Amino acid sequence: MTPDTAHPDETAQEQVDLDNEQAAVDPALFEKQPVEPPFARTVHTTPLHLLISAESRTNRWTEWNGYTVPDVLTDLGDEYRALRGAAVLADHSPLVKTRISGRDATDYLQRLVTRDLSSLAVHAAIPVIFCEGAGLVLGDGILFRLGDEEYRLVTEETHLAWMTESALGFRVRIEDVSATLAMLSLQGPLSAACLRDAGVKDIESLAPFAACWADIGGMPVYVSRTGASGDLGYELWADVEDAPHLWRRLMSKGMSHGLRPAGFALRELARLEAALPRAGRDYLSAFAAVMSGDAATPFELWSAPAISLNKPVFNGGRALRRLADKPPRRRLVALVAEALEPVALSTVLSGTRPVGTATTAGFSPALGANIALALVETSALDGSLSLTGRRREGLSTQELVLPARIMEEPAWKMARGSAFPAALGL
Repeated sequence: MTPDTAHPDETAQEQVDLDNEQAAVDPALFEKQPVEPPFARTVHTTPLHLLISAESRTNRWTEWNGYTVPDVLTDLGDEYRALRGAAVLADHSPLVKTRISGRDATDYLQRLVTRDLSSLAVHAAIPVIFCEGAGLVLGDGILFRLGDEEYRLVTEETHLAWMTESALGFRVRIEDVSATLAMLSLQGPLSAACLRDAGVKDIESLAPFAACWADIGGMPVYVSRTGASGDLGYELWADVEDAPHLWRRLMSKGMSHGLRPAGFALRELARLEAALPRAGRDYLSAFAAVMSGDAATPFELWSAPAISLNKPVFNGGRALRRLADKPPRRRLVALVAEALEPVALSTVLSGTRPVGTATTAGFSPALGANIALALVETSALDGSLSLTGRRREGLSTQELVLPARIMEEPAWKMARGSAFPAALGL
């Protein structure tokens, strides 16, 4: 007998909700569902993530300071040609941005960094290094002076805990403003022309490492002539709410100049060609180094480090004055290897003896050769060097030893990057 022909009394306990029909199950046959998942994954995205993800044609992503960012949006070769021949726009918001303010802000920073800041004007920037007591590098970055008692320090890694501890006794406030401030990097020979067409007046009169407030499409934007491309470039600092609108306007106005979006891989390639070290990759912070030999002094990482030894008191000053008279045990140098195709470089050799490590390596389109930043023993720098490498051919791997030489100049360093006024065309 079917339910529709059964007597009403016989089917009274088997009424079915047609809007929510489910088969009866025995709960004992199944594990109890957990209140929370066994793991939680949080993907940190920048204010420009959704907008830039629509530009992706590769679905290649990478992690940068905990944020998910595009590695390559279209093709690395195309992005590189745009950088060197026109302009590219990239999202560099994952950089750590720390605000230092208060009546003792200048005195505090003079104690914190190795460089003398007495000549740093408002709306100007300067590269800085900071060390611990033994003169070992904790980090480096760009310091902006936003006002008489307000600064912004931009670094690759966070140093908030150490900076806060170092502020004891100073009337100063230290804040991490990374999440509230987006940063767009506009780099390339036509970057000034793109900003001019976007509405930034007299952009060509902005000097290297200078900054100014600009109105771009009704949005207040802090524009600085800074960047790590080895060429003309600018960085734009905006509220997170304005960042997507700023991106759209720049891409629209820069289209006629060949402006293209770019990802993280291009940033690393441009930085490598400009021979600029990166914290966490080319050196380890003294607080992060597990082995004592992994920490480095400024004299090992830069040929002319930004240190004012005549400053009366600053972190690591006493140790740095002693180190200044001694040759460093190793040096970070730029090497070029003799190979006509990309090779994964690793160890630096003097004869058959390992004397260093390639910290960042890649194939330079500018030179048509493999280049690397490498920490090398100072005693081996005057002799002949070679680099070990690995090349994949099908399913096999070929181990190589390639002759190498030290580059006296970066692979890419254009005079227009520091020219004043800035060029508005090629």
